[in-house]
Amino acid sequence: MKKMIAFIGLFFLLLGGCQMNQDVRPKDIDPEDLPDVPAFQDEATREFLVSTEEVESGFYLMESKLEGFQMLFPENGIYTKLTSSTSDGKIETFNFKDINNGKDVHIIGQVKYHRDQEYLANPDEMLLAISGRNNFEDEFKMKETLSKEIYYGEGSKKIEHDGDETEVYSYIGYIKSRDKEYLGIDYNFYILCFNKDEICSKRVSEKKDQVEKIIDSITFINQEEVDRDD
Repeated sequence: MKKMIAFIGLFFLLLGGCQMNQDVRPKDIDPEDLPDVPAFQDEATREFLVSTEEVESGFYLMESKLEGFQMLFPENGIYTKLTSSTSDGKIETFNFKDINNGKDVHIIGQVKYHRDQEYLANPDEMLLAISGRNNFEDEFKMKETLSKEIYYGEGSKKIEHDGDETEVYSYIGYIKSRDKEYLGIDYNFYILCFNKDEICSKRVSEKKDQVEKIIDSITFINQEEVDRDD
């Protein structure tokens, strides 16, 4: 009986230890014990990562500094601190780049979170502002889930880069919460191709799928729950 009690006590001790380990964030783990990918090996980036467990192949879960949203983050992604910011606890701009060394196709992304701002009440006005900033003249498409409305536009243009013409593909849009008023996110994603061969075109297609996956994964965190946890 004493052995059984001791075993049960050890079991719960081990279980408790496992649960505590699950609460440890990558920022608190020795980099040598983290996955050997840019997202974890970059100090600024791992501040946003929730876990070392892949959500799906090549993607991990990130959470914004204001604890306002989560989304899938690519393993080769790097947070760009110099162009990111937070303001008044109500606006957060999260910029990152996904640059694979030795490859010609890159992603540059910006996700801008807004809360408790009256201008968020009208999606049409938000889309008009987003169109103006990006010189986007086409119509936005819209899809919705139980918790959000996703507006998105897609386009492409050519720019000059080192004397060569480079194709830039863009995804822009707005995500509106259906659960809470005055809560939204606008986003910009750019895919740059620095090669004109067929392999580059194939990689662009793969990156488009990746960008669409990231956009669809953006999820608002219930701020009332966050405040209550604090």
